[in-house]
Amino acid sequence: MQLRTLVSLLNLAAIAGSLLIWFEFPQYADYALYGLLVWMFVGFSIMYTRLGRRTVGGGPPGATPTGPTAPLPSGGPSRAPTTSSSAYGFCVFCAAPIAPGTTRCPACGHPIPVM
Repeated sequence: MQLRTLVSLLNLAAIAGSLLIWFEFPQYADYALYGLLVWMFVGFSIMYTRLGRRTVGGGPPGATPTGPTAPLPSGGPSRAPTTSSSAYGFCVFCAAPIAPGTTRCPACGHPIPVM
């Protein structure tokens, strides 16, 4: 989980806690509002900086992420699309125009699967 996701969830909890204090303990409503404003400023500062892109609890430091956040493998037939690029009229890798029935992109050389 990325740190910005965790901060977003904590922002929702901070809002809920402040509303609870506001309605149940009105004498502390000012403190809850000021605390909420400070927390939101700090939270948004974390979310929109490089710090927010860090992962939280994803394994040892320097480990390669897996799953939907993992980087795509580079090149090769394993990245070939399931639909023929020639059906679109352009290469899905480099956007060069290609003729129907072409097996390789003339610009980048990626193989084009035949349907």
